[in-house]
Amino acid sequence: MVINRKQTQTRELKALTIVGQSDQIKRINTVTYKVKSQSSDTWYDVVHEYKQGWNCSCPDHTFRHVECKHIQAVYISKELRHKIVNNNDVKEIENSNELICKCGSVNVIKIGIRHNKSGDIQRFKCKECNHKWSDNLGFAYNKVNSKIITVALDLYFKGISLRKVKEHIKLFHGIDISASSVLNWIHRFGEAVAPFVDSLVPKDVSGVYHIDEMMVHVRKESMEKGHYQWLWNMMDNTTKFWISSKVSQRREVSDARAVFQDAKTKMPKPLAIVHDGLPSYNEAYWKEYYEMEGKRVQNIRSVSVRHNGLNQVVERLNGVMRDREKVMRGMDHRESAQKLIDAYRIHYNFVRGHGSIGKTPAEKAGIKLDLGENKIENLIRLASKNKMN
Repeated sequence: MVINRKQTQTRELKALTIVGQSDQIKRINTVTYKVKSQSSDTWYDVVHEYKQGWNCSCPDHTFRHVECKHIQAVYISKELRHKIVNNNDVKEIENSNELICKCGSVNVIKIGIRHNKSGDIQRFKCKECNHKWSDNLGFAYNKVNSKIITVALDLYFKGISLRKVKEHIKLFHGIDISASSVLNWIHRFGEAVAPFVDSLVPKDVSGVYHIDEMMVHVRKESMEKGHYQWLWNMMDNTTKFWISSKVSQRREVSDARAVFQDAKTKMPKPLAIVHDGLPSYNEAYWKEYYEMEGKRVQNIRSVSVRHNGLNQVVERLNGVMRDREKVMRGMDHRESAQKLIDAYRIHYNFVRGHGSIGKTPAEKAGIKLDLGENKIENLIRLASKNKMN
C-alpha cells in the first residue's frame, strides 16, 4: 500500500509537470485529448469511453491498468479550463497556431498555396486521413480568402448595401463576386458564431432588461399588415447588450414568451422587465418570470419615447435597425430575415464599438475575448475552434 501511494504521488507530480509545460496537452474535443510523452516525441491518446472512463494508449495504463500521469494531467487541464469558463473569460488555452483536422488528428502539414484571383490561400493536409482544406474561415467553398470575406462582412454591417459591397470589392480588390455570395457569407457568419457567443454569459449586466417590437419589411411574406413581420428586441439597460432578436408573424403571447425563453437561456435572472404595456408582455411575464416565493422580477410598464418613458434604450436600438433596413430595402423571407438580424446582433455586441459606453457591449458586460484588430475574422476562428473542441 505504501508503494502504491508513493507511485500515485509520483504520477501526480509528473502530471503537474506536464500541465505546467506548454504544448504538452492538446484538447481535440470534450472526450479526446493528446498528451505528449516526457521521454520521447510520442503522443498518447487519452479518450473517455462510455461506461469505461478515461483510457490512455501509454504502456503504463495499457499493461498495468493504472491511472497514468497522462490521465491525471487531463484531469488537471479540465479543472483549469472549467475555472476559466466559470469566470466567463475565453482565453486561448491551446497554441494559437495549432491545426486540427476534422478527424481529430494534429498531424497536419502545409501543402502549398492556392493562387486565386481573390488572393493566396494556404492549403493544409492531414497525414492521418489525407483530408485537405484551405484557410478560408471554413465557409467560403475554397474560392475566396479570409481577407475578402471579412472586408465584405464589415462593409455590410457598417450599413453598405449588398450591391455596393459587391462594387467595392470589384473596384478596390479586383475580384468579381455576386451580391448573393455576400448574403451567403452573412448567413454563414451568424450560423457559425451564434452558438459560441450565445453560450457566453455576461456577468456585469444591470439586470434591467428592456423589450420592444417593431415592424420590418419582408418582401415575400404576406400577413394582415401586408409584407411585414414583427421583430422583437431585448436589451440590457447599462451595457446596451442586445440579448435577443426574434422575428414573428404576429404579436401573440406565444411570440413574447419565445423572446423571454430565449433570454432565460442566455442571461442571468433579471431584476426587472421594462416594456410598453402590450398585453402580450404582461401575460408572457406571468408565464415566464413570475414566482410566488423569493425575490420577484419586476414587471414595469413604460410609454413610448415620445412621452419621456423608460424604454428609450431599446427604442434607440429600433432606430438603428430602421436605418439599416432602409439600406436593405426589405428582406426576402422570415427565415432569411432572422439569419440577417442574428448576424447583425452578433456584430452589434462583439464588434461594433458603442458610442455612449466607449467599447463594445460585450466588453462592457464583462465578456473578454481579446479579438484584436480584425474582430470579425478572429471571432469566426474562435467560434470554429470552440465548436471543434
